[in-house]
Amino acid sequence: MTTRPAPDPSIIPAIAAVRTAAERLRPVLAPSRVIRSDVLSEAFGVEVLFKLELENPTGSFKVRGAYNVLAGLSDDERAKGVVASSAGNHGLGVAYAAKAFNTRATLYVPINAPQVKKDGIRALGTIVNDEAADYDAAMIVAKAHAAREGIRFINPCLGLDLLAGQGTVGLELLEQVPDMHTVVICTGGGGLLGGMGAVLRELAPAVRIVGAQSVETSAMAQSLAAGHVVDTVVTPTLADGLAGQIDAEALHIGQYCADEMALVSEAQLGETIAWLHRMTGMAVEGAGAVTVAALRHGKIAVTKGPIVLLVSGRNIDPAKLQAQLDQYPA
Repeated sequence: MTTRPAPDPSIIPAIAAVRTAAERLRPVLAPSRVIRSDVLSEAFGVEVLFKLELENPTGSFKVRGAYNVLAGLSDDERAKGVVASSAGNHGLGVAYAAKAFNTRATLYVPINAPQVKKDGIRALGTIVNDEAADYDAAMIVAKAHAAREGIRFINPCLGLDLLAGQGTVGLELLEQVPDMHTVVICTGGGGLLGGMGAVLRELAPAVRIVGAQSVETSAMAQSLAAGHVVDTVVTPTLADGLAGQIDAEALHIGQYCADEMALVSEAQLGETIAWLHRMTGMAVEGAGAVTVAALRHGKIAVTKGPIVLLVSGRNIDPAKLQAQLDQYPA
């Protein structure tokens, strides 16, 4: 990776903005729990902890950024409504926040988005359009909708207010695990990486930040390795929440925030989804299990702890979970 650039203040939120987001979220969102994985701690000889973002109301960290965006809009902006694109979890976050603020919302998701996510978004009263062929096509039509109607488009991975909300995970961790050595962050377009990185680079620069992806969702990893944005092929993946291309802003997030990237195969991810369910009882989607897979399958060098693994995303279709349990028996 190239030398870390200075943070671009138009992309990376200030600590003050993250603290403001934390104040907005405090009345509606309790800090997510941190638990010890006894099995992994014993296996690796260091303290291994899970930060359970999947226990948030919509099942992932995405609700943090979405709520902070809606909270920061004016009454007039909220009255006009909002639009977003999503692989599913961002959509659930936007739908949750829109309901809380009594704001009309429209979500564009790919046709192959998990049904459990689409059903959850609709249950919160949000309109869902699932006609797009893939995640990137959904974003194009969502942005066009926003421009046509003159309303706010809530990007799933970018925007100072969105990243400030995601950065509240970092503030919580600094209180919960003040001696944290390494944090492993599920990484798609860089929203969580950017929000947490904004906090940790400023307040705890010694913390090692590892971004985790699957090979099939490796736009960030490939772009960081090349030093420029690399267009990747859209392929089927268990980590649908991490799928899609990145742009120059996301690349800057990766270059500033990530010390390294870890990639896992689909087989390693599927095996870990099954392992997590058997060992903890948690139903974890691929995008949330990628961090655990990276550690378990030797993609992260372990020298010192504590190591914190972000586990974010419980919205896996039951049939997909069962398929992993069948394919990877104990």
